[in-house]
Amino acid sequence: MTPLRLILATALLLAAGSASATESAWRFCHEDNETYPWILKEREGLYVTLTRLAAKRADVQIELVKLPWKRCMAEVKSGVMDGVLGAGFLPERCEIGAYPGEQPCKPDPMLRLYIDRFLIYYNKQRPLSWDGRKLSGYKRRIAVQPGFVVSRLLKEMGVPVDESDKEPYQILRKVSAGMVEGAILQGPVADPLLKDVADFGATIERLPMAFQEYPTWLMMSHQRYKADPKRARALWLAYSQARDSAEYQAAKAALGYNEAN
Repeated sequence: MTPLRLILATALLLAAGSASATESAWRFCHEDNETYPWILKEREGLYVTLTRLAAKRADVQIELVKLPWKRCMAEVKSGVMDGVLGAGFLPERCEIGAYPGEQPCKPDPMLRLYIDRFLIYYNKQRPLSWDGRKLSGYKRRIAVQPGFVVSRLLKEMGVPVDESDKEPYQILRKVSAGMVEGAILQGPVADPLLKDVADFGATIERLPMAFQEYPTWLMMSHQRYKADPKRARALWLAYSQARDSAEYQAAKAALGYNEAN
């Protein structure tokens, strides 16, 4: 099936100014779930805003492609995609693509896209506790989205994991129904669901201490980076500059997203 695509080439070419109309677009993928505030169905999400601003600064055309997360990673590794937005750092991912930084496999925090914050959600009838090192109170599986960094961390801690659903709504539905012990999800994604869905607000709590906070980056495919390292480095810098721009900060404020990036 042809992936759902958000084609930005025309708009970004106009914004870029001198970019050649015949120059091939850089193709970056990201997950296909609606993920506030990054990926939105009814209005421009922050991935689009950030990419539009970065493309203008770097004078390139960029195409964003929505794909399931694992497929996105696989297509970056194969070179079908030129990069992936929102990749947290894992050493084994250095085989998939290149992170921004002076040294291989040592991403530069200053070139991050944003800082992701994962929180622990649990059924009020089955409280969990987290002291920053140990998760306690569970007897059954903890639900997470498949392919996310938190899944590996939980497994390393010996915590049983449920990765059968990718939609945060469905995961929280399981927590509410007591089908899983709890869930670990991105705070900006899950918190609005607790407010908007009455059943969730009545049955689910979240712990105040984050399970994990980590930077995310634009990870380039090795193939595209080796083919044009100068332009790749320019794009990494352009994204970080766009992140700090007044226009991007205004877009965050308009979406009510106030967490530090």
